[in-house]
Amino acid sequence: MDFKTRIPFGRTGVMVSRVGLASGYGVCAEGIEKAYHEYGINYFYVSPLLNLGAMVKAMFNLSRHRDDLFVVQARPYLKGFGGRNLERYVDTWLGKLGLEHVDLLLQDVRTEFKPKLLDDIRKLKEVGKVRSAGISSHDRRLFPRIVLGEVEVPSDFFHVRYNAAHTGAEQDIFPYLPAENRPGIGIYTATCWRKLLKAKNMPESTKPLTAAECYRFVLSNPDVDVCLTAPRTAEQMAENFKALEAGPLDAGGMERARRIGAHVYGK
Repeated sequence: MDFKTRIPFGRTGVMVSRVGLASGYGVCAEGIEKAYHEYGINYFYVSPLLNLGAMVKAMFNLSRHRDDLFVVQARPYLKGFGGRNLERYVDTWLGKLGLEHVDLLLQDVRTEFKPKLLDDIRKLKEVGKVRSAGISSHDRRLFPRIVLGEVEVPSDFFHVRYNAAHTGAEQDIFPYLPAENRPGIGIYTATCWRKLLKAKNMPESTKPLTAAECYRFVLSNPDVDVCLTAPRTAEQMAENFKALEAGPLDAGGMERARRIGAHVYGK
């Protein structure tokens, strides 16, 4: 088994690559396009907080493949954001990226949305500007409440923090996911902000994890659909994509990753 085969992204139904590419950290437009053409990457993360010149150029060049792309347009969630503000925001990025629709991710959500904002998002879906909508939050307690119907927010997909050092989602989120019609699950910070890659953070006489091993740890969890990577160079990107070929970690690899993760968490 490997991670090269695309899978349905939860209830969105879109077939996505197991690794998603977040641009803005340094990788060039040509590298982004190579990720699609040579590695089959079709999950792209776009945040206005990052330097997105390379992503904008790459999306324009890949626009003829639009139906094959899952483009996540992220936006920090602010109280009162909605109506024309939301539509203008989406329109602005559709224009910049040269796309007809995006998949909207609202970040840093801590509470339920007002019904008006939910209606605004539904309207954007109806006119075809937004294909699906999800949320990101560091508050793990929020996700079970969403699944159980206690909180109403866009829930086509979730972005969740999860890595070998931060495994709380295994207890607080994943067990609550429904067996059918579940949200797509995307993961960020797989390397724990690179802490899992540094020798100074390791237990005595232990080599650090590679980036590919960090992604393999995340993707070995059956509740995870996509793991984001944010390379600085095309070379680093190619190194990270080794996870696609290598597939899941074996039992020994998982034990080693958890042992290192527990040590890093303790530090």
